[in-house]
Amino acid sequence: MATRKNLQITPSNVTSTGKISFRNGQPVIQFIIGESDMSLIGSSVRLCGYFRVRGNDTNSNSIPQNASNIRMSEQLGMFSIIDQLVIKSQATHQVIEEIKNYNRFMTSYLPVTSSTEDSIGHLSQQALVLPNFQAQKIGVVDIPTGNPQSGTSANAPGNAFCIHLPCGLFNGRVPIPLMPNGEGGLGGVLVEVHLAPDSNVLFSADGGNTDMDKCFYELSNVYLTAEAVVPDPRQSVAPSQTFEFNSISSYFTTFNSANAIINFNLGLSRVLGVFGNMVPAKMINNIQSNGLSNNYPQNSGDTAADINQIFFLRGGEKFPVEYNIDTIQKDTPANVTGDSQVVQEYMNAIQKFSAISRTTANPMTVKVSDSSAAVMNNRIDGGSVFGIGVAYDVISGNGVDFRTQNFGINMDVGIDTNSPQALYLFVHSKQTLAFSSNGIQIMK
Repeated sequence: MATRKNLQITPSNVTSTGKISFRNGQPVIQFIIGESDMSLIGSSVRLCGYFRVRGNDTNSNSIPQNASNIRMSEQLGMFSIIDQLVIKSQATHQVIEEIKNYNRFMTSYLPVTSSTEDSIGHLSQQALVLPNFQAQKIGVVDIPTGNPQSGTSANAPGNAFCIHLPCGLFNGRVPIPLMPNGEGGLGGVLVEVHLAPDSNVLFSADGGNTDMDKCFYELSNVYLTAEAVVPDPRQSVAPSQTFEFNSISSYFTTFNSANAIINFNLGLSRVLGVFGNMVPAKMINNIQSNGLSNNYPQNSGDTAADINQIFFLRGGEKFPVEYNIDTIQKDTPANVTGDSQVVQEYMNAIQKFSAISRTTANPMTVKVSDSSAAVMNNRIDGGSVFGIGVAYDVISGNGVDFRTQNFGINMDVGIDTNSPQALYLFVHSKQTLAFSSNGIQIMK
């Protein structure tokens, strides 16, 4: 009978102090789950440690007085610090899955698949996510750093966190084989967590920038925990030749035209869905703005730019929705809510719509009409959850072939030309690993 084993892995590149920060030159945290006869349970993988915000002195217990309005995304919490998630074979160092702009991926995934009650409950404890910006600032950013009433020591580790790492490979139901390549496994797994710059994690609550650049976030006592399945030594099982898994691929572009035309050559054979989110390009890596916010398209005056029409293309033809989606804003621009069909298609691309039992997407959080600091700081339920997307196969799970056909989006947007929008796209697809004595082949 197979048994389970608990694993706890410390970073292979940890510093002597155990403290890790982007500011001090440790942008990558690397974990090695070595080659063995076990299989890794992907859904059990957790990144754990302590988080705190510091001023310009690493021994300081407070942030500069002029930077007292520093904060971070209450919607993402600890997920905001991950810029890339890379999973490799430890034996061959081949990349199995790489999600660039991982925090932007979570900007879509987390609000669509979790509720406000989750952010009050387990997500607040595990990921430092909260539905209220003030609660997150006081409870996470200011303690034990910037609040003189806290009376904590400069050496206090900060807030504990223990987050799961959603991705295609770890969200799968089949355990990940750690056996040698020639025996039907990956030869161990190497997990790399690339940290995001401080300027894209921390930002000003009031739009000011005095002394903000002196602040940075710091991690300590970081480790990875997981469960693995240990096979019964009395049972002999023939090694598998293939391993099928889900994968998330990431793409980035900008647009600043009322007729936004977006095209990508995906080169993937089994695409299940495509989804994305937007933010004004001027807000990215800008300490004065929340570069991880999830916005409706914004004009240069910080007002919402209506999406009047949208359709999706495969090889220049409308697919799978074979018509233009005309939104309610096309005929009623003053409508304060986003279009329900656009939002439903977006959510369906992330998770099968009929299977979504908890979400923060609602009429009040879909269309936000102002991206100014004063308004953003008072957004309910953690902020906007708008996005665009389309599901290609929610029934068979086989996906749609995009190897020779381009993926495209056309949008009619009421945007001015002085406000370029950054669009982060994520493609959910099926991929297969083929094992042999010569190594691993990834069949995309």
